[in-house]
Amino acid sequence: MKRILSVQELRQSPWPGRFTEAFRENLVSAFLYGDCLEEGFSALDKPWAIAFILKEASATEVDKLKSWSKKALREGLEFAYMFSSAEILSNLETFPLEFLEMSCRNQVLCGIAPLEGFKPNREALASQCLREWKAFLFHRRLDVKPNADDYLQELSPLLSGIYYLKCGIYPESRLQVIDAFPEIMTMENPLDTLQNAITKICACPQQS
Repeated sequence: MKRILSVQELRQSPWPGRFTEAFRENLVSAFLYGDCLEEGFSALDKPWAIAFILKEASATEVDKLKSWSKKALREGLEFAYMFSSAEILSNLETFPLEFLEMSCRNQVLCGIAPLEGFKPNREALASQCLREWKAFLFHRRLDVKPNADDYLQELSPLLSGIYYLKCGIYPESRLQVIDAFPEIMTMENPLDTLQNAITKICACPQQS
């Protein structure tokens, strides 16, 4: 079965209609999200990640996607996340980094733009960024890569959140992040130099 290779091809495929038919008035938004919207993504190698926002996300509603899962994978699609509107509202200060990325970097397939105009609590965002950074360092103690560039894909969501704290806007690309944080491309001890920038910005999120 042919894989879907572009956003335009996906939008013109039967999938948006399937989502609308499956969820009907319960569907708020179905959209592409995550690494599949980063530069260098290849739909031949990795699946398109599709997230959903529903008015109500009961087990019955979630099950409506299961019958399509195998067919979706064969065409290069992955059903990544599903949220209810209430779940988002109750977790805005717990996962502001994820919701900021969804709001600013997405491709809508059907429904409305997710979290349009969302502005995170800066202190909550700084707190999550520090947690994510510490977790990254913890898992990389025995997996040190030779070049800072090797970390970019993994760190992209985190660094985009740091960029937002520093500049007040969400970056349009990785290149924009690199321009704002030349520490990323430091050849000697890139994580140590990046550590200083991250901790400084997160220490005073309201002043950055």
